[in-house]
Parts: sequence; structure tokens; C-alpha cells
Amino acid sequence: MARSGGAQYRPAIDGLRAVAVLAVFIFHLNRQWLPGGFVGVDVFFVISGYLIASVLLREYENGSFSLGKFYQRRIARLFPAFFTVALATLTGAYFIYSDQDLASCGANLTAAILSVANMKYMWQGSYFALSPDAQPFSHYWSLSVEEQFYLLFPVIFLFLYLRAPRYKMAILTCLCGASLAACIALTHTRPAWAFFLLPARAWELLAGIILANVSGRPLPLGVRKSLAGLALAGLALIGISLFVTKEATFPGYAAMLPVLGTVCVLGPNKASSGWAERLLSWGPAVLIGRMSYSLYLWHWPVFSLVDYRLYLASPAVRIGLKVVLSAAATALCFFWIENPGRVFLNHPGRRRMAFGFLGGALMIFVPLGIVVRGTNYINAEASDVAKGGVVFNRSGENGSMILMGDSNASMYGNMSRRIAQELGLKLRVISVAAGDPLPHSARQQERLWLDSLAVVEREKPEFLVLVCHWRGKLEDDRGRLAIGIKELKEYAHQVILITQPPELPKSASRESMRNGSRPPFVEDPAERDARMETNAWVKSLQGDNVTVIDIEPLFGTRDGRVFYTDNHGDALYQDGSHLSGIGADLVRPRVLEAMRAVLSVAEKARTRST
Repeated sequence: MARSGGAQYRPAIDGLRAVAVLAVFIFHLNRQWLPGGFVGVDVFFVISGYLIASVLLREYENGSFSLGKFYQRRIARLFPAFFTVALATLTGAYFIYSDQDLASCGANLTAAILSVANMKYMWQGSYFALSPDAQPFSHYWSLSVEEQFYLLFPVIFLFLYLRAPRYKMAILTCLCGASLAACIALTHTRPAWAFFLLPARAWELLAGIILANVSGRPLPLGVRKSLAGLALAGLALIGISLFVTKEATFPGYAAMLPVLGTVCVLGPNKASSGWAERLLSWGPAVLIGRMSYSLYLWHWPVFSLVDYRLYLASPAVRIGLKVVLSAAATALCFFWIENPGRVFLNHPGRRRMAFGFLGGALMIFVPLGIVVRGTNYINAEASDVAKGGVVFNRSGENGSMILMGDSNASMYGNMSRRIAQELGLKLRVISVAAGDPLPHSARQQERLWLDSLAVVEREKPEFLVLVCHWRGKLEDDRGRLAIGIKELKEYAHQVILITQPPELPKSASRESMRNGSRPPFVEDPAERDARMETNAWVKSLQGDNVTVIDIEPLFGTRDGRVFYTDNHGDALYQDGSHLSGIGADLVRPRVLEAMRAVLSVAEKARTRST
């Protein structure tokens, strides 16, 4: 809190911010160094609630409170650095990430810009299990929680002080208790909900708000001294939580430790002469605290991109780069973007400009994220298939092609789009990740198969490219593929099947290689035998208008070794069973060859008839 409306600046609060951000920073550098470092976010939540409520209370008492000024201040405080880091992260991802991971980055950018990143990541799974180097916006979840809270809190604040001033503390306490109860209950039943959702996290911000409501009351000297001593105990609680808090039981009861510690440290404003206050007011700690927002924004994208690109480098090299790049980016952003932007946009005469800045940024970044997502990963939803699929290159003059299947088909989406453009074909994508597009031989057909068949029947494409994770789809019922092809080839001039590529062992991941794993990587023998047996069945279906493309030699050797990278060192695999965009592009010449052969025969037939 810089001086604003007569409030006295407390350097110790910036010092406490430094503790919080460094805890998160060290946890992300190496979880073993500070196992509970993630609780730094909880410390931030309490500080944020305390400071925001303190400002609102002061403005209300001075008669200067307005919602417009409140949101102008939030825009000026958060968004200049927010959008700068988002653009820089997306640019770095463009040069470093695979197509699929860049697409994910675009989707997560849109979620972060719309302040729903917490909900987006909640559906992806546990915060502690998210693929770290491919999720450079994952830390934006906490900002989304705060932004959602501050869309609601000023209205609640006004209601309490205008309509229920006598009961405001009781209402705030009840809200805090209800949120804490939800947090504890959800931690055991739906831990991802407890971690990411506002209702389960609001109690931490409300703890700071309640503290702000009682802090301004005058207290006797003896009480103030005891509270100053309590601040040391608060620091101790935070310190203990950094080492003993466990991921498996968080947030729940475990989150109470850092929250209670932060409340004890903040205490009443008058308790400013104790050891804890002086320790947190140390110059370097205050400077880091002032830059904590920029450091929080920058460190995780830097960590993600360094780990993604330099997975074969030694830990010392990567850690050194992370520290140096994070420090440099933080300093530049704070002194050239965050601080000047906050001063400029927070000027009373620039309120419209501040809201215009936010609106303009939203109009640019939200579509940008959507375009990046749609351009780099082509996939349909089941609802899209029911409407006819997702269409590309509508002006194709040489007929059409359809891409059908599950995620193993969608990994060929960009490849198919390039083929369609090259051959002058309209492309219709009806591949659905995690979908089952094949018929069943002995039970009721699923909606996806019926909708897919209807699309093929209507379109009557020159080419139908059908790809699935064959071993998984055909494990219990091989005959379903033969049934499907029999029906599909009634409407498609040529059906093209692509065999399933070799699967990587668990040791062939960027994380494993950062921990010392190295090629050559060998496919599990049992898995390989089962996959090759299934591929043999697929190849047996080749016939008059069914072409099977065997891609085994492109990605592995006869003795079971799997190629992780190409000759340029670029990864051929997105994960253990899916090809990257570069890997999928290795298949393109074989698909083109098969299609051109069919088109050539058709062209000769047309010439003869003419």
C-alpha cells in the first residue's frame, strides 16, 4: 500500500509478499527443497483481502468510495503486466512448443484472460499433476480466483455498509466459515474443486477482510505489544507450513496454518514495532515484495519454456537459466511496465482510458487465444459431428475428404488440412478425441457412429481417412472395424486406414529425460506384440477401395526401438501414444502418394470417357 488516501505505508507487508512469492518460486524450482512452498499463494490471498478491504473501508469512511474507482485501480494494478507476460509467453510458446501444446497454450490464454483459468485447470485435474512444462499459464488460476472475488466483493461491501452495518462482521464471519467448511469437505471428495474454485478459497480472502475490519480499532499499549509478539508466532506458523504441508491433503485443514500465520503477522496496523515487523521491513525483502506480482507472473512461463526446450540439459544449467531469466524479466517488467502502467492508468482523469485499455486488450487476446487453439489442433466435438463436422478449404475444386476417428485421427488434423489445400480438396473433420466412432457388432450403436456415418453418407467424399487407437478400440471386438468399413465404403470412394505407431515407454518423456533417462527407448515387448497383432488385422482389410498405410518403419525398428526425435532433434511424439505435429508430418508423403494414385486413376478414366 503506497500512500493513498492518507494510509500509512507498511514495508513489512511487502516483506511478507516476498516470503510468499519466494516460497512459490523455490517450490517450482524444486519441490523437494520446499515441499509446502505452494502455500505462498494462500499468504497472498490473505494479504490481498486485507489490503483491498482496508482501502475500501478508508474510502467509505471518507465518503470517496466508488465502484468505478475501485475497478480502475484493479485494472491499473493487474493488467499492464498481465497482458505483457501473456503475449511474451504465447510468443515463446510459438517458437518452442509442439502444435498440440501451442494449441493448449492458446486455449489456456483465453481462459486466463476471461478470469476462468481456475475452472479450466480444475477440469484438467490436480494442480500437482498438471504437465508442468506444457502449461505456462497454470499459475494464472490464482489470479482468476482473486478477479472473480473482486467482481463480487465490492457489491457485498456496499450492501453490508448501507443496509446491514450492525451485522456486517457477523455476516462476513458466517461467509468465511461456510467457505472454510466447503473447502474441508471438498478436499476429501473433490480435491481439484477445493483447490481451484472460489467458494472453497474465499475464506482465505475473507480472513484478510475480517482482519481489516477490526484492525482500525484503537487498542491499549499492552495489547499492541502482545500482538507484536504474536506476529513472530505468525511467521513461525508460515515457516512451518512451508515444510510440513502435504499436497495430498491440501487445501482442507492444512490451509488454515498459513492463513492463520498471515493473519497473525498482519495484525492491527498499530502493532508496527515488533521483531517480525522489523525483519519483514528489511530493504531487500521489501524490494522483492514490491516486485512480487511481476515475479509471480514471469517465473512460471520461464520455468516451463526452459524445461520444455532444454530437457536434455543438466539441472544446474536449467536452474541457473530459470533464476537469471526470471530475475531479468521481473525487473524489466516492474520498472518499465507494471509500475509506470499502474501510475498512468490509475490517474483520476484516465478512468475511461483504463476501461478502454481493458476492453481493447480483451478484444485482442480472447480471439487470439481461440485462433491459436483452432489453428494448431484440429478436432471436433460430438456436437460438431451431429452438425456435419468442422470444415476447412471449402472451395476445394477436386472433391472432398473426411478425417474420422478418435484422438489418433485428430493428431493428423493439421496434416490433413495441408493435404486438402495441396490437392484442392474440401476437408471435413469428424474426429473426436476420446470418442468411439466405430459400430458395435452385438449391441446398440453409439450416437457418434451414427452421426459420423450420416456425415459420410451426405458428403460422399473422394477420401475417408479413418484412424483410431486400434488396439484399444478393437481389443474386445475386432469385427467392429470390418463392419464399419463395409458400411462406410458404400459412400466413400476410397477409405484410407493408418496403422497405430509404436508406443513410447514411460521413460521416454521430457520429465524422465530431465531426471536422467536417455535414448534408445524400447517399446514394452508385450505392448508391442499386442499392437502389431492389431495392426496386422487392420492391414488384412486392404481391398479394392480400402488402402492401409503402414507407418511402423517411420517411428521404430524391428527390434522394438522407438524414435523419439527426428534428425534435427525435434520430438516426433506428443506423448506416449500420440504423434506430434512433426511426427504426423512424416506420414503425409505416404498419404499423398495413396491419394494421388487414386486421383490419377480417376483423371485417366475421365479423359478416356471424354
